[in-house]
Amino acid sequence: MARSKTIRVTPNVKASLEILKKAVKSLPKSDLKTRAQGAITYLGSTFEGKPQPGKGRICPPRVAIVK
Repeated sequence: MARSKTIRVTPNVKASLEILKKAVKSLPKSDLKTRAQGAITYLGSTFEGKPQPGKGRICPPRVAIVK
């Protein structure tokens, strides 16, 4: 695990997020699609520099990305 908690958002990372967004749109309605959309929203917020819930230490309850 890296010592730094800083995430470097490079153009490649941003492009990867856009590819994931397109891929999720093509999925049929399902629990997986809902969780994937939650993960994308979470990553997008993180890339924008918004604070993470619980300072990123734990996954908050009622978040779609982790079960």
